[in-house]
Formats: sequence, C-alpha cells, structure tokens
Amino acid sequence: MGYSFNTFFGYENEINRANDLVLIYGFAVIIFGMLGLTMLGGIIRRMGFQSINSFLLSPLILSLGLTLLISILPTIVFYAVASDISGVKILYSWITIFTGMTLFVFLNLPEIKSYFHSFGKVSEREEFRNRRRK
Repeated sequence: MGYSFNTFFGYENEINRANDLVLIYGFAVIIFGMLGLTMLGGIIRRMGFQSINSFLLSPLILSLGLTLLISILPTIVFYAVASDISGVKILYSWITIFTGMTLFVFLNLPEIKSYFHSFGKVSEREEFRNRRRK
C-alpha cells in the first residue's frame, strides 16, 4: 500500500469541497501566525528572555514571511492554471515550502543575522552622512 497525496488525515473530503476556503484559511493562518508570534515575541522580550526571541521566535516569523512570499506563485499556478489540482495538494505544497523555509532559516541563522546587522550599519552610516549640518 503506497502513500497517496490525495489524503490528509481523513479531512480530504472537507478540504476538497471548500477549495476557496483552503486558500483563504491557508493565507490567514500564515498572516495571523506571524502576527501572533510577533506579539508573543514582544511579551517575551519585555520579560527578559531575549535568547528565546532571538533563536526561536524570530526565525519562525522569518520562515512564515518567506513562506507567504514564496507560496504565492505555486498557489497561482496550481489554482489558476491547473484547475484540476485538489486543495489537499495545495496544502501539501504549502507544508513543504514552510518546512524548507524553516530548515533554511534555522541552518543559516548566523549569516542572516549578520546580513541584517550589516544592513543596519550601512543605513546608519548613510543617515549620518545625509544629516543636516548647521
């Protein structure tokens, strides 16, 4: 017995019947997940647990944001061009993209942090150069 990509924990009939709702709920989960993690990160930062925020929540927020940006193209292709693709397959593609982005962000976290740190320094220097002299 092989694995079928047309099954999703017994919910495949409900997912396939509500194809438009899968898109709405899928993108809403990503957006509200980012919003919830951001609020949780603010609370944790105020409590003084900066390392949890820096090494767990920020990478998850970044991977959700990258998932949102990258999952738009396959969703348009699957939904508009190949209209016979089921909602379960779209859901599996989102899960695959999120898993890949999460692994990418967690494995490259030091490089990503140094990039944003150097970008902040460059913008700070340009701000200093462009200040008004009296």
